Amino acid sequence: MLKLNRTTEYGLIALRHLSQREEGTASSAREIADIYGLPFDILAKTLQRLKDSGMIQSAQGARGGYKLQKSLDQVNLAEFLELMEGATGVVACADKQEHDVACEYQQRCQIHGMMRGLNSRFKLFLSGIRLSEFTSHSKAEELVQLERHLGTKAIT
Repeated sequence: MLKLNRTTEYGLIALRHLSQREEGTASSAREIADIYGLPFDILAKTLQRLKDSGMIQSAQGARGGYKLQKSLDQVNLAEFLELMEGATGVVACADKQEHDVACEYQQRCQIHGMMRGLNSRFKLFLSGIRLSEFTSHSKAEELVQLERHLGTKAIT
């Protein structure tokens, strides 16, 4: 099961918040942290990472804060997870070239190719989910329905 780290969750919360703001209206890290009960220091670092990636922009001054710079329709979940968590794979070796694999079973592995294929399919699936889906109430409800259908959490 895919388990997101807290920083990734805070990033999704912040992006959803910013996407629901009136266009041109900024939100400060303090405002977002207070509204959602998030640790300010971690959220501030998360927002800085999002800013450095070009997803959001910051403005100084009395009306300063953060605003979306990219439409969340332009960013898929695979890209976001790689930004927030680094390269992820089904198994440690699935994302690496065969000569880079540091695995004690490398010489005898019978499933490396299958794991690479599974990893590719997983990334393809995540690439089909736009971050804008997390901002739409109806899309969020679809995810809840999917979770109920699968009997597990689709995204935790």
